[in-house]
Amino acid sequence: MSFAPPPPPIPFVANYYPASMASYPTPQTYVAAPPFFPPVDGHQHYFFAATPPPLQLRSITAANINAEMQMIGGLMLQFPYISIDVEYAGVVHHPAVAARNLTADERYALVKANVDEVPIVQLGITLSDSNGNLPLGFHHAGPRHLRQLVWEVVFSDFDASRGEAHAANSVKFLESQGVDFDLARLTGVSSTVFGERLLAILPPRPDELTWSAFGAAYDMAYMLKMLTGGQPLPDNRTDFLLQIQSRLRGGRIFDTKCIVDYNHHALRDLGLKQTASRLGVGQQMMPMLAGYKSFLASRIFTICRLPRVDNNNYHQGHIDGLV
Repeated sequence: MSFAPPPPPIPFVANYYPASMASYPTPQTYVAAPPFFPPVDGHQHYFFAATPPPLQLRSITAANINAEMQMIGGLMLQFPYISIDVEYAGVVHHPAVAARNLTADERYALVKANVDEVPIVQLGITLSDSNGNLPLGFHHAGPRHLRQLVWEVVFSDFDASRGEAHAANSVKFLESQGVDFDLARLTGVSSTVFGERLLAILPPRPDELTWSAFGAAYDMAYMLKMLTGGQPLPDNRTDFLLQIQSRLRGGRIFDTKCIVDYNHHALRDLGLKQTASRLGVGQQMMPMLAGYKSFLASRIFTICRLPRVDNNNYHQGHIDGLV
């Protein structure tokens, strides 16, 4: 199996910073190098030949949500591939049998039970264009220091002291990766407010957007919960799949894990980090939290999508375990 390289680099100009963020320098014209995919024999790692700029993880809190969401909204049409990842306070409802023995309806019931009760902690957002390029911005060190932009929304919803449902081991892991729950309660964004802001910035043709996640059941479930103002998820998976499509106003939805499992048998049953490692992406050392994980999910989606552009629609709307 061989992979044709994407088109040559495309120069573009983008105004990444809203007027309210006057402390940032004005971006200039530059060329973004697209990824290149070499032939693969089924065992060789994929890699991005061009050395991209390092990541700049932009934290979204209550203090800057308007400016950051305005920036994201302004970039969506130029970078219409949106990969997300959700961090939440663990799973509190577990199946009575092995997950592989559950029906799709039983898996959805399990997702609903957990998402309805367990608050969201973070949402990672990575935008990319049709060649896998991320939007670039200047680092504070000056215009010579370009960074790939990735966002991480910090939510204020979770408060263990109020007795909210959570799994202690999951909370401990998030803390080990750098999550400060006390600070998040003070400075984070309400998930309801974020849902309102997200709907407000969708472009005039949101059906031209493509949303993806790796193992997307919980990611899309939390998205729907935020976009409906924190309402319980629909009672059945058919209504869930219809509602998430409707709330995203017609945008295409993909679960990258479904694509990986279908096209790369050697990668079946691997998690996000393992899949990224096997594909040779994600070498930058960052905490495994929502922002960086959305970047890994975006890279995997690009690798799986570009060589099979004509066959992409086959997996549209398929969410791992629910379809």
